[in-house]
Amino acid sequence: MRVRREFAAAGAIDGKIYVLGGCQPSTWAGSTSWAEVYDPCTEVWSSIPSPPEMREKWMHGNAVLEGKLLAMADRGGVVFDPVTSSWDNVSKRLDIGWKGRAAVVDGVLFSYDFLGKIKGYDPRQDRWLELQGVQKYLPKFLSGATLANVAGRLYVVWEGQGPNKETDLLCAALEVHREPNGGLRGTILWSQVILSLPKGTSTIQCLSLGL
Repeated sequence: MRVRREFAAAGAIDGKIYVLGGCQPSTWAGSTSWAEVYDPCTEVWSSIPSPPEMREKWMHGNAVLEGKLLAMADRGGVVFDPVTSSWDNVSKRLDIGWKGRAAVVDGVLFSYDFLGKIKGYDPRQDRWLELQGVQKYLPKFLSGATLANVAGRLYVVWEGQGPNKETDLLCAALEVHREPNGGLRGTILWSQVILSLPKGTSTIQCLSLGL
């Protein structure tokens, strides 16, 4: 990358890696390279022109949905379409309901709301739907939870406190599907502690990698 970044938005689309934000847009380097794309075939990073009003430093969440990169910032969400090289704002309904970290499974963007409930945003209906069937078995994710799509399943990772006050990293694998009435339902396949970390450790992000 041409500039240093932290808390940027990133996503892979059609074999290329797109990165937005995470740098100071008021500087020359930050403004010209606020958005970049990496082509693994040429091993070259290229700047993407972006409207000044779209540029913010901190990106709190990101996802690839319907071939577009979505990023959530302080003043709202932005959408970049690599096919048309165009920018837009996310829909008002998506903006209001998207708290931060998210994962897309079967065309639905899953995140958790301010009450700690997992919800899915269906772009075809432009509405949020609560994921039914999992509330009794998962804690309320008020902060610190991350989500990922692993082989078509929704994985939720969060922090807990171990018996000796260490930080336990817990994970649950969920099978999610649409119901005939248009709702969303999940089934927990397994849930357990996957790692114990030193006290005070924080989880920043969760990614799914194919090796």
